[in-house]
Amino acid sequence: MIRTYEDSDVRYTYRDALVESLRSTGELKVGQLHLLMSKSLGFCWGVDRALAMVKDACREYPNRPKWLLSSLIHNPTVNEDMLKLGIGFLHGPYAVQGAYEDLSEKDVVIVPAFSARVEDMEILRARNVTLVDTTCPWVIKPHKRAQRYIKEGFTTVIHGMVGHDETLSTCSLVENSGGQYLVVHDKMETQSLAAFLRGDLSGKMLMKWLHRDAALPGFDPDVHLKKVGIINQTTMLATESREIGDIIRLALLQRDGEEGLQDSFRDFDTICRATQDNQDAATEAVKENPDFFLVVGGYDSSNTKNLARVGDDRNIPSYHIEGVECLQGVITHRDRVTGEILQTADWLPSARPLKIAFSAGASTPDTILGAVVRHIAELVGESLPVFEEPTPKA
Repeated sequence: MIRTYEDSDVRYTYRDALVESLRSTGELKVGQLHLLMSKSLGFCWGVDRALAMVKDACREYPNRPKWLLSSLIHNPTVNEDMLKLGIGFLHGPYAVQGAYEDLSEKDVVIVPAFSARVEDMEILRARNVTLVDTTCPWVIKPHKRAQRYIKEGFTTVIHGMVGHDETLSTCSLVENSGGQYLVVHDKMETQSLAAFLRGDLSGKMLMKWLHRDAALPGFDPDVHLKKVGIINQTTMLATESREIGDIIRLALLQRDGEEGLQDSFRDFDTICRATQDNQDAATEAVKENPDFFLVVGGYDSSNTKNLARVGDDRNIPSYHIEGVECLQGVITHRDRVTGEILQTADWLPSARPLKIAFSAGASTPDTILGAVVRHIAELVGESLPVFEEPTPKA
């Protein structure tokens, strides 16, 4: 029997004593080095729970083929560890060709924390595989809200990333429930939507401004945007999601008036609590004016990308890196605006003392963040204290 994980304060996987101590204290001063650590960072409860469920499944079904529907979480190290456990992939860059078509009752299939498309779930059930569903409960919130919108005749506007696993599952749910959706990625796309709602932009021009897969084929803005309900991909930047909600609300207020707004607009914050907590904690850390802000996590991780934007309004140099391998003579990092992977020289200031703020995405193992912190200390020429290793969980 696979356990149920309910204690959000317990970490079950990839624990690191240094990170646990820094998460608790928020800072550490060693010689000429001042480390500022967000008190909320790294694995969220949903990710930790998903990984613990995978470990349980390996014990429960030791001699059966095990598959991940797609990446369990957006972290390359974790996905490589899944391969080392003998778990194959059915979709994505690690997929085994033909495996999806050959599934049968002998196979165990793990549904990622992002959830899955309705079409995939129907196929898996039809083939009688054993399902291990690690879908994060926070991901279910926008699903439930979208279904409510559909029942009330609203089109679901999703602040999210077209093609992201979570948004794909939400769009699939809306489509299979008989609804309509429109995905907006940022404030610029939302301003185009607002211009249409005010009557300043044609529906045809609106759809040209948005991603080609932002809506279902046959989506007609003039028909389907009379009543709008907003949800968020759970890992988006919370402050931006709130602004997007305000932009759409104001446009509909101008179109429909205060009375009409009651019938044409719904807004519901579905940002994950851990995403919000990590962003708030990072904001507090950068208020200390560090020399630079280092965010650790997969380049394809939505919540990590948005976490790296926290220092933007304070003009603090910020770098989004995947791990310690990015810290060589140059720093390899993802540009927060263009998404390009860049290499920057002279990234480590020579002035001392040096103050550095750290955070990590909700899909980043503490062990990877710990390795980064230790390596930074080595580069600065300081030795960090040794902390007692946490007791492994059963």
